[in-house]
Amino acid sequence: MGKQLIAAIALGAAGTSAWAQSSASLLPEGSKDVTVAAIISNAPDAPGSARRSSYLLPQFSVEWDNGVFLDGLSLGMKMSSEPLLQYGPLISLDLGGHRSDGSKTRLRPVFGAFVNYQPLHELSLHAHTYAPASSEGGGVLLNLKAGTQFMLAPHHFLALGAGVNLVDRAYMQSDFGTARYHPGGGLHDTYADVRWSWELNRKFTLVTSVQVSRLQGDAAASPRTAQRTGGTNSLMLRYSY
Repeated sequence: MGKQLIAAIALGAAGTSAWAQSSASLLPEGSKDVTVAAIISNAPDAPGSARRSSYLLPQFSVEWDNGVFLDGLSLGMKMSSEPLLQYGPLISLDLGGHRSDGSKTRLRPVFGAFVNYQPLHELSLHAHTYAPASSEGGGVLLNLKAGTQFMLAPHHFLALGAGVNLVDRAYMQSDFGTARYHPGGGLHDTYADVRWSWELNRKFTLVTSVQVSRLQGDAAASPRTAQRTGGTNSLMLRYSY
C-alpha cells in the first residue's frame, strides 16, 4: 500500500474510556495476548519506484481483554464479541518516506477502520480504510482482500490472499500527481500474496511471505511510475508469550 503504517499514537482519553466499557474481546477477562518478532524484508521504496531497500525491524503486538490491541504499533479496538465478524477503529502514524519521484513525505497521523469477516472456515474477507491527516496531501485508501489458510503438515500452514486498493483523487494525486498530470481516483493496484508459517514449538513461529502488486489505471499511467509491478519479500521470527 502507498503509506507505511508502522508506528502508533495514543488514543484520546474520551475514546479510550468509551471503548474500555465494551466487552468485545474474545480473550478471558484479565488476560492479554502478547507476541514479539523480528522481521527482515526487501521492498520497493515506494509504489511505482524501481529502487528497493532491505531493512530489519522489530515487531510487537498485544491484545487486552477489553478489545484494545496494538499490532505493529498501530492501535485499534475490536468492538464485536462475535468471533466471525470483527470491526472497529484504527489509529497510526505514517513515518513518512520516499515517493516514486524521489520526494519525501513527512510524519503524519493516519485514522482508519477495519472489518474482518469469515463466512466460511476456509475463507476470510477483510476491508480496511485509511485516511492520512496532512497539509501536504491526504486522501482515503480502501483495502479489500480475500484470503484462505490451510494446514500443509503438522505445524506447517500456508495462507493465500488477493486484493485491491481503491483510492480517491486526493490520495492518487499525492502519490502520482505532477504539475502537469492530475490523476483521478479509482483502482490504485491489485496484489496477491502467499505466506508460509512453521510452528517451531509452542513459543516460536517462523513466517516467510511474498507479495506481488501491480499498479493500475491512473497510477500506472503516471510519469512518476518507473515500474508497474513490485514485489515484497519478508522473513519473520515470532515469539508468543
